Amino acid sequence: MKEKLDSTLVGVAGEYLVAGELSLRGYIAAVSLRNSRGVDIVASRTDGFDPSTIQAKTSSGGSKK
Repeated sequence: MKEKLDSTLVGVAGEYLVAGELSLRGYIAAVSLRNSRGVDIVASRTDGFDPSTIQAKTSSGGSKK
């Protein structure tokens, strides 16, 4: 039987996955602290302009058909 992962750990892993993907695409991405309501990642272009806030949603389950 598979052991279920803690949902907090899954959420944090998803945030870092998104931040890493943004970095690979040339953005500066910073994962926020856990107490930042509604904001998981702050990202901007490398020139510092056009900052955006991102809320990442992560699930450990497979796709539902």
